[in-house]
Amino acid sequence: MPTWTSPPQLVALAAFYAQVQAQPDAFSDADFLDAVKAAHWPTNCWNYVEASFAIIAPACLLRPHLTAELIALPIDAMIAGGLEDAGQVIAIGLDCATRSAPYVAPSEEGRRWLTQVWPGLGDVVETVFQARLQEALTEDED
Repeated sequence: MPTWTSPPQLVALAAFYAQVQAQPDAFSDADFLDAVKAAHWPTNCWNYVEASFAIIAPACLLRPHLTAELIALPIDAMIAGGLEDAGQVIAIGLDCATRSAPYVAPSEEGRRWLTQVWPGLGDVVETVFQARLQEALTEDED
């Protein structure tokens, strides 16, 4: 699993992922989601996207049934950054996996998920993107 050494959020998440890998049934989905979400930190939206993909990729590998909820994290940041085309989301995630100098480097497991599994999730990405975009547009109207 990840071997992040900084910032503290990633150190804690790497330890958490190791615990989940050793004892998959020891943590509820709610605890799992809370730990993944707590690893995110404030930054500009596009750095957040890159960090979020690095953070969620191992989570999606460990708990694939939570993928739709987890990918909403970087998708929300993309929408905040002005993205209106769901067709670009997969390419952005792939770019995060293959950058030579990433903001947050994905683990080997995360990179593998982003390059092998992520490209096949177009339908899920489209559904999540459209729902989150609609929610963001509705919030803007309030």
